[in-house]
Amino acid sequence: MKSVVAFSFLLAAGTGFPDDFGTWSEASPNKALFAIERRIPDPSEPSRLDLDGFAVFICNSESGPASVVTPGSVIAQRSFPLRLVSQMRWSPDSQFLLFTTASSGGHSPWHFKTFLFCVADRSFRNVEDMTGGSVEAPDFHFEPPDIAVLTTHDIAAPETNAKKKVKLALGKAFQHMQRLQ
Repeated sequence: MKSVVAFSFLLAAGTGFPDDFGTWSEASPNKALFAIERRIPDPSEPSRLDLDGFAVFICNSESGPASVVTPGSVIAQRSFPLRLVSQMRWSPDSQFLLFTTASSGGHSPWHFKTFLFCVADRSFRNVEDMTGGSVEAPDFHFEPPDIAVLTTHDIAAPETNAKKKVKLALGKAFQHMQRLQ
């Protein structure tokens, strides 16, 4: 009897249930689109959390937390293996979804690769092509209508660990950013 109780206790202690199912979602400010971010396991080693990635789905306005997203409502999607979202937010003008990411394995904890989804051409792009240095803080904010304020490494002073704030007008800059394939 003692062994059954001990086994039951170990089984219960080893079982985990996520509180939020690894999902984030938010409507654009104009409510025309809806973004969903969902954590995905590495297919070769699904039990290793340090290899997880995430996927972003952009859906039309009929999709949302109260409805079931169908394949026809997804207008764009992209997977980001070995990365996890640090912060994700729509621009005030609803034209861009900006997100900073961290390595799921903990590598380069000072570098937050940054990407955006552009509504105009339904593309995902690498923001760091336009920041003049690597993004070194996960948090960012917007100034209306589409200016992202990010913290980057100051490449003018490479011997120091100096950081600087960069204001990036996404509407003007996105065309010069690398489009993700």
